Amino acid sequence: MRNIKQIIKDIETKSKAIGFEQISDNQVGALLATLCASKPSGKLLELGTGCGFSTAWMAEGMDIQSRLISVDNDAEVMAVAKEYLGDDERITFVCGSGESVIDESEENSIDLIFADTWPGKYHYLEEALALLKVGGMYVIDDMLPQDNWPEGHDVNVEALVKYLHGRDDFHVVELAWASGVMIATKIKPTERNKWNPNNYNKHTAFVSELALPVVELLNPKKGEKILDVGCGEGTLAVEIECRGAKVVGIDMSAEMIEQCRDKGIEAYVGSVTDLPYEEVFDAVFSNAMLHWVKDARGAVQNIAKSLKSGGRFVCEFGGEGNAYHLVSAMEEVFTKHPEFGVFDNPWYFPSVREYTRLLEAEGFSVEYMEIIPRPTPMDDISHWLDIFANGVTKHLSKAQF
Repeated sequence: MRNIKQIIKDIETKSKAIGFEQISDNQVGALLATLCASKPSGKLLELGTGCGFSTAWMAEGMDIQSRLISVDNDAEVMAVAKEYLGDDERITFVCGSGESVIDESEENSIDLIFADTWPGKYHYLEEALALLKVGGMYVIDDMLPQDNWPEGHDVNVEALVKYLHGRDDFHVVELAWASGVMIATKIKPTERNKWNPNNYNKHTAFVSELALPVVELLNPKKGEKILDVGCGEGTLAVEIECRGAKVVGIDMSAEMIEQCRDKGIEAYVGSVTDLPYEEVFDAVFSNAMLHWVKDARGAVQNIAKSLKSGGRFVCEFGGEGNAYHLVSAMEEVFTKHPEFGVFDNPWYFPSVREYTRLLEAEGFSVEYMEIIPRPTPMDDISHWLDIFANGVTKHLSKAQF
């Protein structure tokens, strides 16, 4: 590559001329070059080209066989990058949305991602991380307070840092240096919750329909801020917002979150056991989700922390005896067929007494809790197993299933 110092100087001069000031730190650039050099014949992705400052540093570290895709939705600033780096055949510039490039990329195929824009960093994060190979690196900067941060951005940064540290498929290091850098290296394949929203709606519409009385119990009020934990594809979040409240949705399924956002709901991929909020919400709502959380105490602690003083928690989920015959039948089948492996029950179905004690231990005053018998029609048991018990059956062969 040509003289990196001169290219950086030229890009910086041109950036200032067009009023673009979001330039990466030189120390961060040098680190990027070093990391890219550790990926011979690497497949690299830059989310947020800007004027090409960090692109130039990445190219400096790449070998001749490496390839970099750099994406930005601002054609004017990308034109600067192309002016100085467009003749480098190792680099493909894409003017468009980061989300589209992520969607078009193959999972487990990227050696390094530098995320310097919102897609793949503050949203579409789960999808971006899924692109990395084992040993691949996810790099972000601007994690220390910056003068140009918009109001409230510190909450986004805190949530992102906490989320990355909570992943067990990445080794994460924070560098309180330059603009603040985090490097997350994938240490094992990512297991993603891949719920199909269309199948879910077709075969399990009863989940949302039967929850409408729980929304009435929530009694959302105009101007309230409500956290919907396990929001799914957003049917109930929309219902709550129709009552005048503002909803923030959280769900582990990226596919569900995408549909929730399509309905106009602010929503993020995340877990109830790793919520970043403190005294933010007037109420926390959850429907048909908490029975999936084995760490019930951790979930309740995070919910309590998220609520303002005097805030309320209204939820519905499976209790003691739920799906008893189905669970018993699965246990029996696995016992009779040791070749299927060990039956791993994915659900938590507590009694009223057990859950009351748990809530009270975390500072809640329980006003109402009840086990409500709710026989549920099924169009086909195979659909139920495919949607709700796929974690139990996913390793079975077609003949075994």
